[in-house]
Amino acid sequence: TIPLMIDTAKLSSGISATQSNNRPMIVLVSSFGGRSYAFNVAYGVQKAALDRLASDMAVQLKQYNIDTVSLYPGVVRTEGNIQALRAGTWEEATGGMDLENNGETVRFSGRAIVHLMDSTNGSLEWIGGSGKVGVVAELAKFVGFVDEDGRRPP
Repeated sequence: TIPLMIDTAKLSSGISATQSNNRPMIVLVSSFGGRSYAFNVAYGVQKAALDRLASDMAVQLKQYNIDTVSLYPGVVRTEGNIQALRAGTWEEATGGMDLENNGETVRFSGRAIVHLMDSTNGSLEWIGGSGKVGVVAELAKFVGFVDEDGRRPP
């Protein structure tokens, strides 16, 4: 898919700013587990690798005007997490993270991606530019968007 993105970036390089506010972007969904222990060793190593992948790809893809971001959602109300909560295994696995009151929907991350891709709002620059980590809840505060239930998780 990278060659396709490079071809797309080349084709869209002639599009004026009034025609498009986006550049091609690769968003990797990581987590705070990439920086500190969470769940198990394999989880943390995989998330740290995603952060590094975003950083290194930003260097190599800069010449093609393709941005990369490692995105950190908070606690997400996925089917698996809700099942763990109902089964009574959530608290032990997470140290008691509050999924019910602070959990984000997957759409909250989607909204963050939409805002990151809009070059007119400064959100990509706000997180430090291509190759950096963006925290969904912090981006929501900066840009001013909320989750589908109207809340903005902490």
